[in-house]
Amino acid sequence: MAVPPRGHVFTILLLAIICHVAVSQTTITATSDDKNNNGSTESNSSKKSTNSSTWITSSSNCSCVLEVTALKRDLREEINQRLALKAALDSYVAELAEVRSLASGNSSKMVVPLNVPAAMTPAVAFSAKLSYNRELKPLDTVIFDTVLTNDGNAYDLDSGKFTAIVTGTYLFHSTILSGYNTKVETAIIVNDKEIARIYSGAHDAHGSGSNMAIVNLRNGDSVWVRLLYQGGNHVHGYYSTFSGALLRASEP
Repeated sequence: MAVPPRGHVFTILLLAIICHVAVSQTTITATSDDKNNNGSTESNSSKKSTNSSTWITSSSNCSCVLEVTALKRDLREEINQRLALKAALDSYVAELAEVRSLASGNSSKMVVPLNVPAAMTPAVAFSAKLSYNRELKPLDTVIFDTVLTNDGNAYDLDSGKFTAIVTGTYLFHSTILSGYNTKVETAIIVNDKEIARIYSGAHDAHGSGSNMAIVNLRNGDSVWVRLLYQGGNHVHGYYSTFSGALLRASEP
């Protein structure tokens, strides 16, 4: 049921008051007529006329009472509907206030990262291998001449060195195969500092050695594999590799 406009309430109340006054006046008139009829000696025809008028008045009174009752019922329905609408509105207002409170609390807990967003951090990873056998001198850099992966172009094919382009944590791994029946010692170097040593050698066979290191680098730091003083100088190709990757970028 549609909610009547505000003015309809006052119209209902006004009609109720008018009908109530009309009923009261009619009742008073009927009572006065009954008293006059009881005290008079009018003829039977006059009494019949009075009874007929009383019946008409009673019918009018009944009709007015029914109308007032209907108006009261409509008024109650309108009041109930307005109360229901007010309750619904209060509920919506309370829910909106709760949503605003939650949104305000979440926004205050949000932390804006100071480092470069992940989508803007370049992928840094490389893998290279030695394609031929090499005879090296102590402290020579092992140049892995065949690049398999070089995301970020941080590995230099000419120098055999990796240069960090992002400050962060990196992982490096190298495998070196020695010559037949010889040994060779190498190491992973970070800025001229030995980080992880590799021993390769075997009796009557080629010997393979591997090692890895996880290090924190700054932008511009260099990493490579170097031949050490001890042992032989032969590094066998095809099986010797050098790889590295950025694990996590650090805050600037």
